[in-house]
Amino acid sequence: MQKKVKEFVKAHWGELLDLTCQLIRARTENPPGRESLAARVVEDYFKSLHIPYTLYEKEPERTNIVAWIGPHAQPKVTSLLTACHLDVVPAGDGWEKDPFDPFVKNGRIYGRGATDNKGQMAACMVLARFLKENESQLQGEFIVVGAADEERSSRLGLEYLLEECNLKADYAIIPDVSYGMRKIDVAEKGALFLEITSHGKQAHGSRPEEGINAIWNMTDLLQELKPLPFKCTSHRLFTPPTLNLGTIQGGAARNIVPGKCKAGIDIRYLPGESKEEILERVRGIIQRVEKKNPQAHFELEVASHLEPSYVDEHNPLVGLLQRHTETVLGTRPEIIGLSGATVTKQLLKKGITAVGFGPGSEKEAHVANESIEVQQLADFVEIMALACMELLGKKT
Repeated sequence: MQKKVKEFVKAHWGELLDLTCQLIRARTENPPGRESLAARVVEDYFKSLHIPYTLYEKEPERTNIVAWIGPHAQPKVTSLLTACHLDVVPAGDGWEKDPFDPFVKNGRIYGRGATDNKGQMAACMVLARFLKENESQLQGEFIVVGAADEERSSRLGLEYLLEECNLKADYAIIPDVSYGMRKIDVAEKGALFLEITSHGKQAHGSRPEEGINAIWNMTDLLQELKPLPFKCTSHRLFTPPTLNLGTIQGGAARNIVPGKCKAGIDIRYLPGESKEEILERVRGIIQRVEKKNPQAHFELEVASHLEPSYVDEHNPLVGLLQRHTETVLGTRPEIIGLSGATVTKQLLKKGITAVGFGPGSEKEAHVANESIEVQQLADFVEIMALACMELLGKKT
């Protein structure tokens, strides 16, 4: 089987490259998304191969595509899902060339989404072709998803598919963990995003004593929040918990005392701690600052929250991926926990055994001149094809 897979990947190298470039050209910056542009590329490819698929949209042009190979939706059939996302973050500044006009240089594809997550989507499309051509050897079902809205919470993407479209599977591999297939993500920190509003009183900048400066008061609070204590500070799979001040907005002009200031806080915390415990400490700090300065008044809001997640590291997917990665690359991926969040959280919540594993570099996502090594995409197809045939293939 390994020889067959290797020959297939070699024969379809150009197709893998072309599909990645087509997906990058589909400008799906989120916001606004318009994942329909990339979904059309995926749809045309699957249609040409007679791979059955369905399109799902919770909102116009926020398209998800779900395709399957093997016995579909039959009871007692093992199913493996792989989900990539079709949206990308805004291009931003600092690009040497048009971020949506991909090019290849020194074996790497450059363009927004190359490594997050369109290269992986192209690889899963080529993988789907291999499995379709060998469908007679499958007794299990392979499901491939091109999802919307991953960069902005997945409300219109995988969450929608799981909650409203009856998407189900036994196992899932999410290629949105870019460690060059050297690591397998089995756990993720909790992600608690807070918005704090400082309420003051607007006045003329030449008479600040007549107002209440919301920005100064916010500054005092942020200094108190910066060393926020955590109950759980270490875990063998994780780096320590973190607090990041991500945004701060306030004031209308230099000569106006600002009456309002907003700050966005990103807290990543470890298993063993709860959202409620963290919020209690944040509220305690707010009360302390308000008591010290009676003119200070703050409002706390939870903008979003994802619980820490963990799946048994001895689950079948881990051994499967480790064995076949070692066969293809000669290295055995290590088990890790992530500080960031992937859609494995939503899958685990639905009882689907899910891990993160894929090609690319963790330093390439969301940066200018984003790129991915073509060889890694090809290696990923080879590893996944071998893993799928072992998990889903007919037993002899």
